[in-house]
Amino acid sequence: MEPFRWVLLLIGVIIIALVFAYSRGLLSVRFRLPKGLSRIPTLQSKVKPEEQIKPAPQEPVSPPKPPPLAKDSKIVTARIMPMPGAHFPAEELILALRGAGLQHGQFDIFHCMSDEQRIRYSVASLVEPGSFDLSNLKESQYLGISIFMVLPAPEDGVTLFDDMLAVARDIAKQIEGNLVDEQGSAMSMQRERYMREEVIEFLRHHNQSAIRQHLSTDT
Repeated sequence: MEPFRWVLLLIGVIIIALVFAYSRGLLSVRFRLPKGLSRIPTLQSKVKPEEQIKPAPQEPVSPPKPPPLAKDSKIVTARIMPMPGAHFPAEELILALRGAGLQHGQFDIFHCMSDEQRIRYSVASLVEPGSFDLSNLKESQYLGISIFMVLPAPEDGVTLFDDMLAVARDIAKQIEGNLVDEQGSAMSMQRERYMREEVIEFLRHHNQSAIRQHLSTDT
């Protein structure tokens, strides 16, 4: 039994020495992973990058768009432009628009309203989407504005055209701008007369078409 005791004593000393060495960092234990497994799997490693949850993209808010015009409609447009290299200060411009009786309304642009609250003609900014930001007037500037009407109208189109251009001239004078046509040419008396004749010709053609359509439906 004496040799057996010495063997047990030796084994105990070895175990104690191993524990002491491991606790002191003198001995490291390495585990060999099974063949074919390169690393310990985790929950994150099981999910492919493209399958990870991502926040839903925010869709850009688009400005409201006006309803499409009828095929037989005509838009008559004039523009008010600042001096070359200049801008219209927002406060001065909005004050002039309101002074002309225009109201800020649908599509965030200005309108001339009839007594029946119908839109006669409108004013929009030349910069897309054409709206006016009334919440930041002190720092805003505008490169120009467009004043336009749609034919046929519930009222006489020629009278409406004359009224729109008269208001446009007043606004241009107040903000020291240049009244031009849709192509940017100066709105001379000759050009104004030509546009007026275009309105008359359109209305004449439209009225004839309406009469022919009415007669065809009666027969």
